[in-house]
Amino acid sequence: MPLQQIIPTWLALNGCNDTSASGISSLRTGEPVNAGGLALGDHFDLTEQEANSLSDLNTGLLHSGRYRRIQVHEGATAVNVRPGMLGGRVTSLIPELNILTTLDQSYVGTRRVVVFLNTIDPGNYGFVQELGITMVMCGSILAPAIVGQQAFASNAWDGTADTTSGTSTIGTLGYWLDVPQSNTLTRIVLYRPVFQG
Repeated sequence: MPLQQIIPTWLALNGCNDTSASGISSLRTGEPVNAGGLALGDHFDLTEQEANSLSDLNTGLLHSGRYRRIQVHEGATAVNVRPGMLGGRVTSLIPELNILTTLDQSYVGTRRVVVFLNTIDPGNYGFVQELGITMVMCGSILAPAIVGQQAFASNAWDGTADTTSGTSTIGTLGYWLDVPQSNTLTRIVLYRPVFQG
């Protein structure tokens, strides 16, 4: 899907847990309706103000960056699809970019890591963030870090972020904008490769 200059959504990006890629289902049958201009793989860049205005504040405040419409793979670990957790590509579906799973179920050599914005049931649709300023869930932070240091995916492959790279094959996620603390959501600037599709 192409980069969308105007996102056709009337939803809070971090409030979507849809059974339809378009976000629309038949009121009578519950079946997906492919209308409304929103499709799997649509991605778009938002300013800080735009991201803030498309936030469900009960889930969290979104920040400037690139967002993508995705489907969570049915084999994803449901408890790991929640705000700030990391996800990646499904091994059996590579090179598919728009059906994603939790990091513990993803391709071990993945370089494409995304951040889940909210709880999405496996098999359902929602949005992830792939560039920009975002909140990541920290794991058990063992080594102290300061603002500006590199952030990494945890070697536990549980979808959390850490301050040390260890043996992670993912590489740098980005840079800390706040001092990371164990088991909390912390701001980073994502520094990831950009993909079309």
